Amino acid sequence: MIRRIVIDIRFNNMGFQKERLTQPWIEHRLALFRDLTMRSLLRQVNQNFLVLLKYDPLSHDALQKALKALDLKLPKHFRFVPVDQFDEAILEYIKGADELYIARTDSDDLLHRTYINRLHHYKHKPETWALINQHGYYWDKDKNVMAETFYASPQFYVLIYSADEFSKGKRYVVRDHGHVIKFPHEKLPGRNWVNIVHSTNSSPKKVPEPNRLHPKDIQRVLVDFM
Repeated sequence: MIRRIVIDIRFNNMGFQKERLTQPWIEHRLALFRDLTMRSLLRQVNQNFLVLLKYDPLSHDALQKALKALDLKLPKHFRFVPVDQFDEAILEYIKGADELYIARTDSDDLLHRTYINRLHHYKHKPETWALINQHGYYWDKDKNVMAETFYASPQFYVLIYSADEFSKGKRYVVRDHGHVIKFPHEKLPGRNWVNIVHSTNSSPKKVPEPNRLHPKDIQRVLVDFM
């Protein structure tokens, strides 16, 4: 049984702010991705996955200029794709496979270094549509404060398809990440993500006061993610 894992990252294809199409905005977000999410993914103990960063086609030229300005060379299994070519890229990747896991994350967050390996070896029930990661951390990287946190239906979910059904057009309709918990799902154990708080988050976030970690414990956590 061959399982393919795709990391689904929305880079700048969502939102209404015009800045997301500009080179300065893109450069800033690329730097965050390079220093955080890309670093986390490159430290996965299992590198058998494809990262697809979806972008707005209107920003193609600005994206290329930003990549050149930062001299950011992506590994072969990391790709920027126009949002309208996302499915096409997956279809090419899953040829000859039996199963497809599409794992969502954001371009400025972290995944536990064993996460991909665990997905490759996970045995889901036949009726399951999604895997949900409810436990993780909030980390304010500027203030270096971190706390354990729980989110009932966060953006760190995994959609499960048979490769054949996906190739024939099957898709789950996900209105937003809070909707995924309404699907037939399973909950993955452990704290598998770090949601990062910084000055340019697209939505306001704050590390909760309770359960804040000691600086030494923060470093121990980050070792497992970065």
